[in-house]
Amino acid sequence: MQVKGKGIVVAVAGAALTMVLAGCGGGESDRGGASRGKNEADGRRTDARAVLMAAAKKTGKQTSYKTVQTGEGGSDRSEMLFQKEPAATVIKAWGKKSPINPSGFHHMIFLGGATYVKSDKVPGKSWYTMDLGGDSDSGDSSDSRAAGYIREFAGALAATESTKWVGEEKVGGHPADHYRGTVVLDELAKYSGPAIKKDVRDYYVELAKKQGMNSVVIDMWVGKDDLVLKSQESGKGKKGQEVLVEEYSDFGAVPKITAPPAKTVVSWDEFIAGKAKA
Repeated sequence: MQVKGKGIVVAVAGAALTMVLAGCGGGESDRGGASRGKNEADGRRTDARAVLMAAAKKTGKQTSYKTVQTGEGGSDRSEMLFQKEPAATVIKAWGKKSPINPSGFHHMIFLGGATYVKSDKVPGKSWYTMDLGGDSDSGDSSDSRAAGYIREFAGALAATESTKWVGEEKVGGHPADHYRGTVVLDELAKYSGPAIKKDVRDYYVELAKKQGMNSVVIDMWVGKDDLVLKSQESGKGKKGQEVLVEEYSDFGAVPKITAPPAKTVVSWDEFIAGKAKA
């Protein structure tokens, strides 16, 4: 469902570009579940539901990490840094080029209720601030998006009976257990067990159906330390076959996210005025 990946750019950077045009006129022990998922005979973690639930829980407790999100063939790449406390996000996205943004590159920081957008349109300044609107507690906030779709993907897989252990593989040089399942959205919408919270379930089903999906194939790779290392979602929607890949790293090791130096930042009004003079 690559639209989700694009959604970061569309909902965030796209909103910024829309405003520019208007202004210019134009988330028990961490390892408990995973240990229950081991095959006692050979040590393989074949109990997909137990491993996935434990992994989602442990990964959700991380103070920070990096998410790299790409579409099919590496298209529409987004690199995102997630910080839990204080809530902050950095998003760097490479998308389609346009007359307004010839490079197709977007760089944004979300911190303390403020949004900082990288720009070279005001001489002597590097950033402008703006209000994108919306509720920071909503399912599609910048913070939750930078955290990736771990809750949705792990929950949907754990709630799906077809989900199986595929084998042991390596992700970024780290050993991992690979799980795969075909999620039928109408069946997921009726699920009421512990694998996925109702609000997360409803959000994911709605998002997928909006893209014309009836079912999706989800793959997830869980490291031996119970941290999710990679996920992939693929399915056929309104725009044909869509693929979304996310890779997660730097758990608890992301440098503290800070605001740009004040002297390099202008307000939205100053940004618009600067563009008008250009």
